[in-house]
Amino acid sequence: MTPIALPNARAFALLLALSAPLACGDSDGSTSGLSAGNQPTTATTGSATETTTAGESVSSTMSEPTDSGMSASESGTTTGPALPTTGPEPTTTTTTGEPETTTGDPVSTSVGTTMPDKVPCDSEETEVVPVPPSVLLILDKSGSMSMEKWDHDAKPQTADVTRWYSLHQVVEGVVTMFDAMVHFGVKLYPKIDAGSFMNEGACVVDPGVEVPIAPMNAAAVLAGIPAIDYQVLGGTPMETGLKRGYEYLKTLDPGLQRFAILVADGEISDPCQGENFLEAQAAVEETFNDFDIPTYVVGIDVDPSTSEQLATLAIAGGKPKPGPDPFYQTSNQNELQAAIQQIVKDTLSCVIAVDPAPSEPELFEVWIDGQPVPPVASCAEDGYFWSVPHTEVTLCGAACDLLKETGKVQALYFCNPG
Repeated sequence: MTPIALPNARAFALLLALSAPLACGDSDGSTSGLSAGNQPTTATTGSATETTTAGESVSSTMSEPTDSGMSASESGTTTGPALPTTGPEPTTTTTTGEPETTTGDPVSTSVGTTMPDKVPCDSEETEVVPVPPSVLLILDKSGSMSMEKWDHDAKPQTADVTRWYSLHQVVEGVVTMFDAMVHFGVKLYPKIDAGSFMNEGACVVDPGVEVPIAPMNAAAVLAGIPAIDYQVLGGTPMETGLKRGYEYLKTLDPGLQRFAILVADGEISDPCQGENFLEAQAAVEETFNDFDIPTYVVGIDVDPSTSEQLATLAIAGGKPKPGPDPFYQTSNQNELQAAIQQIVKDTLSCVIAVDPAPSEPELFEVWIDGQPVPPVASCAEDGYFWSVPHTEVTLCGAACDLLKETGKVQALYFCNPG
């Protein structure tokens, strides 16, 4: 049987690279690049990549100038080189009629002799990026965060530091690490200039948020919270802090993925009159159930006798920590760093913008780590579905987990021949 040669057409692949007095201090005293799988040519961001097919070398980079003098990133799209019509065939057949298999190559597997009904589309290449999640850090800055010290590095020979010192360092590390992938904002409770007594605003929470959520917001976050050596003061008006944070999150585009991360070193202050835990719990539940805004809960060296509130809030927020303890209990700075970093990673988006929309969406394919992702009806299954037909797909279950693990996804465009 005569081998079938591919037409002079191009597959479109999008590669996504995804690359921390007592009333006022009361914790109880205690690249993006482009790739067509294993195709003869590869495009990457920021550096040229060379591959050789049939003795010819092709070099491509997303940042090199075009003939018009503009870089590819400036022009918005680049047309990838066509697959060569000479050289080895992507898929051949043996004399017995059995197709030879090609592993790790979604295009060759799909357009070989076993599937002559579709071919790679002639399509422009364009960069695809995930939809960044919006994450609001709701931070406890009560007096106990300054008055209480802990063994931040699990090394007895080093000096202890305050809880606020550790939290500041962790926030700095996390927002810097994920700056390009997550939109961060901050809500503080009580207000940033709260004093130690009731008449000094110990239980006052300012309206709105201290740092609105925005892209590339690490510098603004660090400028909007007390300095690392600042002596934070006040009580723990957690209910009001949560409600002010939720009021803000609900004003954001409901099409965005929105999250709250509550960090606390104890329960709601008894001296903060009007603060009610049941009201706080109801606010967390309503925000999750009615607005699809989950809340993660992180505890800073929380005394077991006062941990029930945080455990309840973690369950109500829809994102309890796996295991017996529903909230992320931490006993030193290393654990705090690991917990918040893990949470932020969990918020990373599995929503992928598809641009341009495929002309034949029924032939569109999604691949991760050399494996096809099945189309599904909803996130009740593992796979992908069109969350916005046909310009956005959402990866679900195991497919979403695999994307976060590998950092790469491929979207392949196919068309009917002719």
